[in-house]
Amino acid sequence: MRIRIALLSLLASLLSTGFVFTSAPVANAGCRDYPESITPGCVAQNLAEEQARAAADVAKRAQDLIDAENRAKEQAARDYVASGSRPCSVYPASITPECAAQNLDYEASKRVAAAEQQVKDQIKAEEAAKASAEIEYIRNGSRPCTLYPASITAACAAQNLEYETKRQIASAAKAEADQIEAEQKALKQAKDDYIRNGSRPCSVFPASTTPECAQANLKFEEIKKVEIAALTAAREASTKALITTKDENGSLLVEGNVPKGVDLLNTKIRLLNSKGNVVDTGEIRYDSAVKPYFVFDKQVGKGNYKIELSIPKKKAATISVKL
Repeated sequence: MRIRIALLSLLASLLSTGFVFTSAPVANAGCRDYPESITPGCVAQNLAEEQARAAADVAKRAQDLIDAENRAKEQAARDYVASGSRPCSVYPASITPECAAQNLDYEASKRVAAAEQQVKDQIKAEEAAKASAEIEYIRNGSRPCTLYPASITAACAAQNLEYETKRQIASAAKAEADQIEAEQKALKQAKDDYIRNGSRPCSVFPASTTPECAQANLKFEEIKKVEIAALTAAREASTKALITTKDENGSLLVEGNVPKGVDLLNTKIRLLNSKGNVVDTGEIRYDSAVKPYFVFDKQVGKGNYKIELSIPKKKAATISVKL
């Protein structure tokens, strides 16, 4: 209310001084400089500009007062909620004897609640510290010598030194074992990648960077592109799990479910005719999704065939193919 009164008083004082709003004439950039500034046209322009600035200043101050009042209302609303949404927290009710007593009780209850919360927080912190101490005790072998004051005795100092020495030796041994395991995994991965690349020496660094190998690798990839393009077209034309097709080079391509127990990285494949005779020894290759397919380069006619996949120490698995 006081802000509204101040705003109305400001507007009334401006009106009482004969302040009027006029349309400014066309601006003249030289009207601020003498002698143009004393010409009738420039006098009128400068007066209009001053009046416009004064009007803008009045409007800004009025808006600032409104914004301040709105902020005060918002803060009062927040304070009201923070004080339990109690009418006695709002002036002028807050200074009455009845509200003074209520506010005193409210503040006392807040202090009690704060003290109770502090006790709860302290108990929670102590429980967390106790749990952490128990974890550390177990981590240190559940040894009494890890606990103060036993931990600072001469006997415990010797035991703790021995325990720490053993722990460091075990940690070093584990790190070495982890390193060996990582190297073995890397070697196996390298071997698997070598096989998936056709067991070609040119697929292995640094041979792969030589001009001769660069040409061989390019040729190998071009062949694979032709094969994969033929398989992609065959997949789109068929809904069967077993895909058989020929690429533009005449190679027979077969893609299907691998029989159980067959490790493609440790097997050899052969194409057998209906009489069980070997027609061709094939290769296993992989597309960009590492999906395997079989390649046979010898020309074969129509008929019933079997793809034989060797299994170490067991009979070979077969895939029936009809061309």
